Amino acid sequence: MSLSSMAEDAALRLQGTPGASPKQAAATAAAVTAEEMVKGAQPEAAKSAGESAARTSSGTSIAGSVLTQLVKYVPTETISVYLAVQAALGTVTTPAGRATCEASFTSRWVWLILLGVATVLLTIGLSYRSQKQVAPQARFRVPIVESTAATSAYLVWALALPTTPLNDFCGYNATAWGSVLLLAGTTIIATTAYVFGKTITWEKVLQESGN
Repeated sequence: MSLSSMAEDAALRLQGTPGASPKQAAATAAAVTAEEMVKGAQPEAAKSAGESAARTSSGTSIAGSVLTQLVKYVPTETISVYLAVQAALGTVTTPAGRATCEASFTSRWVWLILLGVATVLLTIGLSYRSQKQVAPQARFRVPIVESTAATSAYLVWALALPTTPLNDFCGYNATAWGSVLLLAGTTIIATTAYVFGKTITWEKVLQESGN
């Protein structure tokens, strides 16, 4: 799902508006694109697979589903930009006769962190705009769970790619550990979102907090 859709969804839930997001297809495209990249597909091929999955997706979601909750928070914009920049940067140049971990991954780490910060700021900024459009006089509620979930989802997908900066560590095998990172990351994010009650509305949370 895109960041703007996440923000709008949070704002609507602030008023207790029911219904799933209308942009589930975008989340499907982002998820499939990342999965194909993890398998070693080229960026263009992965993107095509994601677009194809989005076109065939019905866009429906299963209420309360842990996996659905995770996919909902995959930030489409940052994932897309990250993949595009990684493709532009190309493969890290390994010194002759040296291991991959001895190459410089500084630019990759910097880019990963910058987009992580951008994800947090964009989520908060767009949520502020959306909430004020729905209820101009209401106090702005910082979307802590949404921001955390979006950033965490971005980091999990990015670090699980074959081009992951984790290759900076000798002994790390992206092919072997990428799927493990994906499984562990998705489980933690989805479970945390579930524990924080993302299946209930903001209106209900506000009522409960006032008791």
